Amino acid sequence: MTTPGAKFAAISVKRKLLALFGCILAGFLLVFAIDHLETRLIERTLELERLAVSTKIAVLGMRRQEKNYFLRHDQESLTAVRRNQQTAIRDVETIRELDPSHAAPCDAALLLLREYLTSFEAMTDRPAPGGIDAPAARFLERSRDLEHLERVDPALASGLVRLRLLEKRWLVSGAGEPLQGLEAEADGLIAQARSDGPAGDAAAAALSRYRDALAVYAGRLEQVGSTTTAFVAAARALEPMTEALEKRYETRRRDIARQSTLIGWGIQGAVLVLVALAGWAVFRSVAMPLAAIGGHARRVARGEASDLNPADFSGEFHALAKDIGRMETHLLATILDLARKEREAANEARRAREACRRAEDLGRVKANFLSLVSHELKTPLTSMVGFAQVMRKRLERGPLPQAVAGRPELDAEMVRFRDNLDIMLGEGRRLAQMIDNVLELSSLEAGETPLAMGMVSAAEIVDRAVSPFTEVMTEKGLRYACAIPSDLPPLRCDRERLVYVLRHLFSNAVKFTESGHIACRVTREGKMAVISVEDSGPGIPPEKREAVFEKFLQLGDNLTGKMPGLGIGLAAARAVVEYHGGSIRITGEPGKGSTVSVTVPLAEAA
Repeated sequence: MTTPGAKFAAISVKRKLLALFGCILAGFLLVFAIDHLETRLIERTLELERLAVSTKIAVLGMRRQEKNYFLRHDQESLTAVRRNQQTAIRDVETIRELDPSHAAPCDAALLLLREYLTSFEAMTDRPAPGGIDAPAARFLERSRDLEHLERVDPALASGLVRLRLLEKRWLVSGAGEPLQGLEAEADGLIAQARSDGPAGDAAAAALSRYRDALAVYAGRLEQVGSTTTAFVAAARALEPMTEALEKRYETRRRDIARQSTLIGWGIQGAVLVLVALAGWAVFRSVAMPLAAIGGHARRVARGEASDLNPADFSGEFHALAKDIGRMETHLLATILDLARKEREAANEARRAREACRRAEDLGRVKANFLSLVSHELKTPLTSMVGFAQVMRKRLERGPLPQAVAGRPELDAEMVRFRDNLDIMLGEGRRLAQMIDNVLELSSLEAGETPLAMGMVSAAEIVDRAVSPFTEVMTEKGLRYACAIPSDLPPLRCDRERLVYVLRHLFSNAVKFTESGHIACRVTREGKMAVISVEDSGPGIPPEKREAVFEKFLQLGDNLTGKMPGLGIGLAAARAVVEYHGGSIRITGEPGKGSTVSVTVPLAEAA
């Protein structure tokens, strides 16, 4: 039999999360509904409370106009009493309609309002013959007389203000407590005026007359009120009735707010408990499988055997465990393949290191051999070139030219000798230049070549470097241009070494350029001067621009089909430039020529 826990575990995580979201949403909707219901109940209660307050205001206005009528017996006050009574009745009827549960108190209030108006109208049928009672007229006159006392005795001003306020309060309410306060204030002002001596006698007399008129008028009101018991009873019951109405709805409003708050808190607490329980259940159903899968992943990372069984999981985690099992199988195959490739790569790297070491050894052997051979060949080669030069001069100015004069066959032989000697001198000088390059590169690599640094003009360096090639450029029909700024500071370099570098550049430019032009331009880049040698030859492919600076690498067979030298000229040139703290680079487009640029420090930057 399947247990509830097993049934819950079989539910997918997606459905569990949806159920959790549904609980949260239902809680929010329930709280919103309660809040909406509370708002409507409070609005209705506020409307009832407003009507109760309006009824209370109408009753107060009715009582105030009642006093005015007893004071003046005018028709306007009587009309105002009736108007306020109708307003109060209309408000109470509206309350009865909106709140049927309060129908009995409303009916009692309506009956009380009608009895009040009936008894009041019955009393108005017996007014005083003069229209206004004599006590009332006397009281009004004495009250107006007090208005002049503020100018006569300013010390009584604040007391007179309090007296008028108490008088209005008594006329509105008609109760005994305001009358007692009014009488006490009048007695206090009389005593204060008498304490001022003769100067206050007039004020004391006016206040005494006011006090007497007040006593007579109050007695008159009490006599009139006692004549109609129904009116007095109704008048006294009106204010408690309106107070009870207002208090009822004010209390109801507070009860609604308190109850809705308690219900809202209860629902929110219940929702929080349900969400916490559901969240804990979802957490356990997610966290425990994740912990198991995480532990398995860590064991796999440590290289331990796989023990993940998809049957131990349910829902999405069952599919996830199966995917992880397939991934482990694939990962194991990949690891084995990578291990095999790593072994192969290690073997290849070992063979490459051995080949590199052999190449370096061969390079050193080749360099040492060339250096040794160059040293051994330099002296005899110098002698051979020297003897060839001597023989060339003797063929031109010695006794042989005179001996063969007039003998055509000997003269032709002399021309062949001179041509052969010229070839010998050219090849000897070229071979001597190769030997010098080898010795220069060996010296630079060994660090045995100190630089004789000094300030040298760029124009002087360029002129010395290009001078051996002007005749060849003229013979090949190449145009030569040179651009050097007049304000360029002197260079800080080894004169002979820099001439050596530029001659290599000019030599290559002349060698590989069959037509067009050769140019030399000098510019400034910050604290360095840039000397560029430009030609219109075949150019150098971008992928080979770095390779041309390697030792013993020749590109002549690729560019022109010739083998012009040992391939160490540019390597030696780069070594010299880098010894100066500069750099050398090649730019251009294949088929449109190339530009070799050398940077050299300026003297002012040193």
